[in-house]
Amino acid sequence: MRSLYQCDLAYVHATAFESLARGAAGEIVRRLQGSSAPVRRVLDVGCGAGPLTKALVAAGFDVTAIDTSADLLELARAHVPTAHFVHASVYDVSIRGFDAVVALGEPLAYHPEGADADQLVSRFFQRVAEALPPGGMLIFDVIGLGEPPLSSRTWRSGEDWAVLVETTENQTERSLVRNIETFRRVGEGYRRSREVHRVRLFDIRSLCHQLASCGFAVETAQAYGAQQLPPRRHAFFATRQAAGGGSASPC
Repeated sequence: MRSLYQCDLAYVHATAFESLARGAAGEIVRRLQGSSAPVRRVLDVGCGAGPLTKALVAAGFDVTAIDTSADLLELARAHVPTAHFVHASVYDVSIRGFDAVVALGEPLAYHPEGADADQLVSRFFQRVAEALPPGGMLIFDVIGLGEPPLSSRTWRSGEDWAVLVETTENQTERSLVRNIETFRRVGEGYRRSREVHRVRLFDIRSLCHQLASCGFAVETAQAYGAQQLPPRRHAFFATRQAAGGGSASPC
């Protein structure tokens, strides 16, 4: 998978763009603690600089956190030294031995160039279903197809950074492309870097049926508790059903 969130963008992301993860953490912890089966080991997918990882560790969970960005992982290790961090994609890492998998911030929408995104996600659901015990949970969010349009051009800045994001949506291709230019102060000047992030858009109903066919009971929301999600972002709370425990429910 291409290298994303390199040094300067990782710094900006950790500084100014992790409020959603911090706001969602309480609801995720609450759901894991209220699971019908004990949850001890949690896989935190796309952990970023570790805001959710930190909350999970503080709640007493044994956390393994993964991300495809080595620079974000370096920041996360400094913030949460007691967690176990792995530089990997969710599509490559083993899921065996975990009681819950959490993928906050649309990490399932990032795929290797040329990969069949739908096949990767479908296989991921199957792998999680095979790995989790009955009552185990899969929590994640994605961007859905529909309205309002998401194409935009935005600018944000802080004391020692600025970022310009141009977002282009193509619903026919089910894709969102973010062209990101980052400016970070270095000495007396600013260093400029650029990244292109290609994000998959999903048919929410289709994901519900895929999860149900893998044996999950599924609930969706457009918030994590009091933490509202951006437009068209959908959170999934999927619970692994016991074999022979009745048909799983699509959302």
